Amino acid sequence: MNNKTKTAIKLDRRQFLKISALATTSGALMGTSENRSPIKITNKCQRMDQKNTIFSRQLWDYEFVKRIESSIDRASMEALEKVKGWTPLDQALDAAAWALDHKFASGSEGGQPHSQAYEWDEPVRRKKVEFQNPKDASRKIKKAARYLGADLVGISPYDPLWTYSLLIKENFESEPGSDGKPEFEHFVPEFPFEPKSVVSIAVEMDYETMALSPSSLESAATGLGYSRMCSVGYSVATFIRALGYRAFANGNDVSLSIPYAVAAGLGELGRHGMLITPEYGPRVRLVKVFTELELKPDNPKAFGAWEFCKNCKRCADACPSQAIPTGEPTLEGKTISNNPGVLKWYIDPEKCIQFWRENGTDCANCITACPFNKPPMWHHQLSAGIVALPVAPIHTIMAKMDKFFGFGDVNDRRANAAFWEKD
Repeated sequence: MNNKTKTAIKLDRRQFLKISALATTSGALMGTSENRSPIKITNKCQRMDQKNTIFSRQLWDYEFVKRIESSIDRASMEALEKVKGWTPLDQALDAAAWALDHKFASGSEGGQPHSQAYEWDEPVRRKKVEFQNPKDASRKIKKAARYLGADLVGISPYDPLWTYSLLIKENFESEPGSDGKPEFEHFVPEFPFEPKSVVSIAVEMDYETMALSPSSLESAATGLGYSRMCSVGYSVATFIRALGYRAFANGNDVSLSIPYAVAAGLGELGRHGMLITPEYGPRVRLVKVFTELELKPDNPKAFGAWEFCKNCKRCADACPSQAIPTGEPTLEGKTISNNPGVLKWYIDPEKCIQFWRENGTDCANCITACPFNKPPMWHHQLSAGIVALPVAPIHTIMAKMDKFFGFGDVNDRRANAAFWEKD
């Protein structure tokens, strides 16, 4: 390997982590425990080693990194800076949106544990505040979470199945070795307390800028979502600690998010591998708070998204890398970054990541194209009610009508160009 390639990989490592985390966290998602979820799970589903997630493989799977790097056309990427949506002005907004996450949760979007906002062992008030019962505690925790910035909040029991069996953390302070490989730790997660409850929090991402996918402006919406995860998650964990109970927030860093969100009743798993909520569709980011406080759990809620996804393939059609399957749900994925054993649609995270790298920034075409990704208009609320009907022809017609009326369009250069002209 020549020095130019080594330097490119070294310089791109943080960006690679960011891109990998955003694009393909869903490649690792598995569902939730069988007694709490409408998703079918088999005994083959086991705790996942974090090093096999697509965003951690760049620390050790060097052949994979070289393959992805070799697909990048540097000249094309430089040319993109002249295109509306990728200009220095657009990229500056992107950097600003990510700033809080990068300052206080650095690396967590790529799975790196122990960032400032997501530390496990923060100070706790000595005297505990007593609640009437777990139901009373849940009600007050939820109220505080909404006040502190959560758009959606639900509660489920802690399930060790969704914590990574081993964590992997890069030493960003050290230089890569002579072979260009970064230094990292691979260790068992040992929390300072035994979690009992998980508070799942969803924060909405901006509808208009998400619709500008795939561009730096869409990345700004995603980055702002991650910065809000950092803010809200840390605030809710601090609130619980101030009540005298140990707690810490985590995003992509120690556990899977969608299984807990499904168990907490926030939504269903979609064809694109993401959570679909009734309120915002997949246009949310998720953060969890683990706590020793015993809380009354919510129940999972099926509102028709899974059945709708069986017949709607808009996300798959909109995917530029063809990483989203068009067939039936299965129990097996295609790469080591898919954890088998759950009946679902397994995306191909390697294809997804390759496009993100070639595109030079994030891609959210699948979120934008999803018919559940809608602003709160009356006819969309009416459609949400119809979705609950398990009738395949209706779902197919609705997906086509959604596209006919201009919702979910992607690659809209004209809309990107108009962004800075609007007041």
